[in-house]
Amino acid sequence: MNDIPPLPWLRAFEAASRNGNFSSAGEELGLTPAAISHQVRALEEQLGYPLFSREKRPMELTAMGELYLPWVIKAFETLRLGTRDVFGTRGTRPVRIRCLPTFAQVWLLKQLPDFRARYPEVNMQLHMGTWASAIQSNQLDIEIRFGNGDWPGQRATLLGRHPVVPVCHPDLQPTGSTLDALRDSSLIEIIGVADNWHQFFLQENLRPPAQIPALSVDQSIAALELAASGMGHALVSELFAAPYLQDGRLVHSLPIEKHTDQAVYITHPEGPVSYACQVFVDWIIEQSSAMRQV
Repeated sequence: MNDIPPLPWLRAFEAASRNGNFSSAGEELGLTPAAISHQVRALEEQLGYPLFSREKRPMELTAMGELYLPWVIKAFETLRLGTRDVFGTRGTRPVRIRCLPTFAQVWLLKQLPDFRARYPEVNMQLHMGTWASAIQSNQLDIEIRFGNGDWPGQRATLLGRHPVVPVCHPDLQPTGSTLDALRDSSLIEIIGVADNWHQFFLQENLRPPAQIPALSVDQSIAALELAASGMGHALVSELFAAPYLQDGRLVHSLPIEKHTDQAVYITHPEGPVSYACQVFVDWIIEQSSAMRQV
């Protein structure tokens, strides 16, 4: 059976199961007990199973009724939340987003005026942090994160995948064309990333320098700024380095790159989402087509 039962029948069933009798359910819904009984009976006939055992008082759900009730409750709750988000409070509660600081600074913040122009009714609360912050993950609507796309309980959509490249101030660009040319250079490391200098040397079949790193930071944006100031060579996502390379603050240290399974994703909890969350996700996926061309 593929037909969805009429909503009044489902509402009568839900109210009767909660109240334990047709009289109280009728008072709640503004109907007579006979009308509630008629709607429940019609629902049972369509489904082909009794939902209540009417011999007992208060009425009890049958085994099939017990199985069906949670689905009905969930359906009404989804409808209630959707109605609220689309027609009710969509402009009052902000969509809560946590974003990689570097991604926010080099890409997202520059795009947000377009989102605001399209959806002026949507308020946003943007949190930028790598480690623990004041807002917990279960309080977030959306996260923009770096990883392999596998986060249990989350729906992840790829925004962009870019190779990792070594960059430096133009004055520090070595004359050699192999990674060995950086062996005695100052290397800037980003704490906590898998694609580090040690792995980069191993990929090129070279023995890593004994002293890695010369300087460690916990954000890609800090590594980029240090490299741009002449402090050394940084190993960063080409997406993050793109603005620096385009305006000449940085150059590629060497004509080599490291492909990685780590990428930028947008994630949100599985299940129904609010209007504000959905329009932001749809918007950033649309905008990310330009990101993938970097």
